[in-house]
Amino acid sequence: MNYELPVHPEEATKRLFMAIPKRTKDILEQRFGLGKNPKRLTLEAIGQKYGITRERVRQIEADGFNRIRKSPQLAELKEVFVSLENYFEKEGRVIKEDKILKTLAPHPKHENHIYFLLSLHAPFERFHDSDELHERWTYGEEAHDTAKRALKGTVEKLREIGKPVTEPQLFEIISSSAKNAGVVDDSANQALLANWLGISRLIAKNYFDQWGLIEFPEIKPRGVRDLSHMVLTRHGKPLHFSAVASGIGKLIGKPVHTQTVHNELIKDSRFVLVGRGLYALKDWGYTAGVVKDVISDVLGKSGPMAKEKIISAVLKQRFVKPNTVFINLEDKKYFKKLADGKYSLK
Repeated sequence: MNYELPVHPEEATKRLFMAIPKRTKDILEQRFGLGKNPKRLTLEAIGQKYGITRERVRQIEADGFNRIRKSPQLAELKEVFVSLENYFEKEGRVIKEDKILKTLAPHPKHENHIYFLLSLHAPFERFHDSDELHERWTYGEEAHDTAKRALKGTVEKLREIGKPVTEPQLFEIISSSAKNAGVVDDSANQALLANWLGISRLIAKNYFDQWGLIEFPEIKPRGVRDLSHMVLTRHGKPLHFSAVASGIGKLIGKPVHTQTVHNELIKDSRFVLVGRGLYALKDWGYTAGVVKDVISDVLGKSGPMAKEKIISAVLKQRFVKPNTVFINLEDKKYFKKLADGKYSLK
């Protein structure tokens, strides 16, 4: 949804440039991509073009800003900057850069004009991206510090939970973190919190609209194995590897090789082969290994048991025929039949 400024951003820029000399205007146009070339040039690139140092370009840029800020043209356009301040105030004072540009620019070709107007207005400050936060603009240093503390608390809580959460749960977490960071209750509205979440590089949404840290494989899957884990977790019960492959294809929007999925499931200890081509998650309580290993695990935990009880216990772990369990149970190398007819480990 666009937010309309009282004066078109391109028109505002044109009027402000009336306050500066032509060369200064040319340099600012190149620095902010306001001319025919929409690419923002570096100080170095502009310096080479004019045969001057990058420091001299920086000085010319700073002088141009000072002239504009003291000009009658700026005073005439005061309502534009008041409108920008109101936008930031309404949206929580800290907003991801690309969201600001897309919201305030009537058309993508006007985004550089919005960027210029923000750069010109002293109360606004731009922050480069980091490992934790995207490029963003802030209206007031205190708001930026508060947002960072709220996000830090949210990341810590999500890491403590250790798994994805629903969107309502996420907003409960960040709302609580915002209060701890000093935000009063009535100002922590959902739009504000959503903008703060938008600047985080550590928190993201997965294919199922669940939220969590990008370090969670369920949020940012790293290859076929993590995608398989997501599919099985979502399904909630064992699946054939071909069905897992089909599920992955639906998630990522392109087919994957069924045999590749099978090979990756075999290699990862998170998955347990519980039947012919049928896989389950170890987290669901399935014992790893072949039928013999499951029998050994059952007897190791429960002691001697009757054949029927052993078969019943194993069939909860493996999708095989009862006779398959019995055949394995008759292996005298691992199991023995007691005088009372029960079986035990040898």
